Amino acid sequence: MRRFITAFIMFATIGYSTLAAAEFVSFEKSKFETLVKSNAPVVVHTHEWWCSTCRAQAKVLEDLQKDAKFKKVTMLRASSSGNSDVLGPMKVTSRSIIVVFAGGKEIGRLDWVTDAAQIRALIEKAATQAGG
Repeated sequence: MRRFITAFIMFATIGYSTLAAAEFVSFEKSKFETLVKSNAPVVVHTHEWWCSTCRAQAKVLEDLQKDAKFKKVTMLRASSSGNSDVLGPMKVTSRSIIVVFAGGKEIGRLDWVTDAAQIRALIEKAATQAGG
């Protein structure tokens, strides 16, 4: 029993620290619009918990958030089904899409891409345009 409790505490701590390291902000229409209007670099990641491609993309994005180069980039996680009123006009109709904004406009997107180098290059473009 003692081993079980120790294992549980260890896994709970690891799980919590992983969640705490991720600094995604839940997608809210007003927050998104404010950020874009301010010309800030913004990443919108359409994500569903059950999607393995979404989880792979999220891991790459979470790793990028740890890099000081991307400290000015706000990453928003949106449900492809729950935010269709805002995502629809952006032509985002499914999960596993990363849309990047800088200077008040969309500067690129990746559909179903999990390659870390491709994702990093797009986020770097946004950070550079924002002077980050």
